[in-house]
Parts: sequence; C-alpha cells; structure tokens
Amino acid sequence: MNDYKIEEISAESAAALIKRFTSGPENRAARRSLVLPGGLEIVGEFSLVARDVESGAVAWEHAEKNLITDYGRRNWMENRWHQTTIAFAPSLETPQFNRYSLPSDSTQTFSSAALSPGVTLSTHTKAFSTTFTTPASNRTLGTIILGRYTGSTQYANMGIDQILAFALLTPPKVQTTIQTLEVTYRVSMNPIS
Repeated sequence: MNDYKIEEISAESAAALIKRFTSGPENRAARRSLVLPGGLEIVGEFSLVARDVESGAVAWEHAEKNLITDYGRRNWMENRWHQTTIAFAPSLETPQFNRYSLPSDSTQTFSSAALSPGVTLSTHTKAFSTTFTTPASNRTLGTIILGRYTGSTQYANMGIDQILAFALLTPPKVQTTIQTLEVTYRVSMNPIS
C-alpha cells in the first residue's frame, strides 16, 4: 500500500497554480504538443504562402507550430484524423487546449472542402494541403484551424466547432483579392524535425 502525503496550500498558492494552467499572453510560450500514453507526442505545424494570382510571385509567407486541442488528442486516438478541413477566422482569441469551438464572423470565416491526408508512415505524419482561390473581398486571417470534417463546412450561424488544432496568426495576415493562399498543415505523433 502506498502512503500519500497531503498538504494544504494557501489561497495565493492555489491561485498562482490555477493561473499557470490558464491561457493568456504570459502562457503563449507554453507546450504546443500533447503527450500521449507511452510518452509519444502529437505535434503540429503549418505553412501559408500567399501568391499574386497573375505573376505567381510570393506576396507573403508564414510558418508556425500550432496548439493541439484536447478534443484533437481524443479524436487522434479514436480515428487518427482521416478527414479534416482547414479553416480561417478573423478571431484573435487566445488559443486554449481545452477549447474546441470558436465564435466566427460568417462574412470572413471560410473553410476548405474535406481533405484527406498524405501520410509518412515512418513518423506517422499526416499532411493536409489545399489552395484557396482569390476572395471577393480582402480576408483577415486571425486564426488558422484544423477541424474535424462532419459533412458540412458551413460556419455561418454557429461558429467553428470540433477544432482539432489551431493557432493565432500574430499579427493577423490578409489575403487580398489578387492573392491565392496555399496551406499545408502537418501533424505528427512523433516530433517533426
């Protein structure tokens, strides 16, 4: 039988401990992966390339690691993300791993059709890629989202839900009416090198 030592802590210590586990500007450098049973991690990264539609020249690029949500971790364990969507929202809300929905503005939120991944078996890496065509009006890209495909990609009234992974684009990016947007989203059960 194991003996456990229980120790009371002060209200100030409890508040400091709770603050460590909440999201906020001070926690942006926190772990961006989730550890699975057995010590494996789910990690992800994405890259964005906006190109001038006529010349093909790169207007801007952005690459970053993302935050895997707890919902994404559970979904990975169940079905390994066999079909997803890539979406963008103008939202600048701080990512939280326990969050799997995000309010959205239907005039600026947009999503890909269902995407099936390319798979690298040696690292169990899945890559989801798509290219968004030029928009009718400039789009603000505040948050990138990898979401579970549920048969619908419309977020007009309910916001974005079933978020597997997402990241804040700081500062926000803009896709103009003369730019296409190439997106590659990679997720691995082992660290991506």
